[in-house]
Amino acid sequence: MLNQGGNFMRAVKKFLTSFGAVFCFILFFSLSARAEDTNKKCEWLGEKQEWAPNISAGTAFLTKYIWRGQNLGNDPVMQPYAAISKWGLSASIWGNYDTGVNDSLTELDYTIDYTFNVGEKMEQAGLEENEYLKPLNFSVGYIYYTFPNLDWSTDAVDTHEIYLGASYDIILKPYFKWYWDIDTGHGSYFEFGGGHTFAFDNGITANLGMGVGYNAGQWKYSDSWSSILFSGSVSVPVLTYFTISPQVGYSLSLDEQYKSEFYGGLSIGFSY
Repeated sequence: MLNQGGNFMRAVKKFLTSFGAVFCFILFFSLSARAEDTNKKCEWLGEKQEWAPNISAGTAFLTKYIWRGQNLGNDPVMQPYAAISKWGLSASIWGNYDTGVNDSLTELDYTIDYTFNVGEKMEQAGLEENEYLKPLNFSVGYIYYTFPNLDWSTDAVDTHEIYLGASYDIILKPYFKWYWDIDTGHGSYFEFGGGHTFAFDNGITANLGMGVGYNAGQWKYSDSWSSILFSGSVSVPVLTYFTISPQVGYSLSLDEQYKSEFYGGLSIGFSY
């Protein structure tokens, strides 16, 4: 149980030190590359049609798999994903490949999400603008979790989760999400957080975030605050459609059921 402010401050210091080192390295590298004109614009896919959906895909290479304060694998992992979206509706698939003892795909999740902005909906409906409601967003979604290649010595443990979320587009972008597992992982998980994106020259962005989780009985955990997750990444655009993003995270335990964990890695993404 976290009961001293000193532990919190040490966690923040450790996270910021690691993130700062990664940020300085990638910023120097990117600016140098730009100066040599190696990151020239390359629109080889042509102009995107208005009717076309947004498509994204990529892979993260991480030192371990941390999820909602839980360590789901100490070995390095690869986490590929792909998504398609249009008009606020999106469908995505995400996987986790354990390169250690399992040496196989251990998780494959399917998500359907609908997100909308209140201000835009009011404008479409011809309603009077409200400055306080314009930045407000709501989301609702469904996740189907599957766990191939894992021997649980029981019946299949695939599970289903629905969620509701809200966010507010101001400087720290506060958000709230409620996840409700209606199957194997029976229980709820609440997440509160925020973050900020810093924009730099040449399309480079630095992202800092913090999220606090409360586990209300999911996966047989006792009700408690689970962890505070500090996250940071730097996104560097490459050849118009791609990004390279080094990232670090520190999950600070808030209860004896969990352990504090540090991890990092690199993501490569494509979007069109």
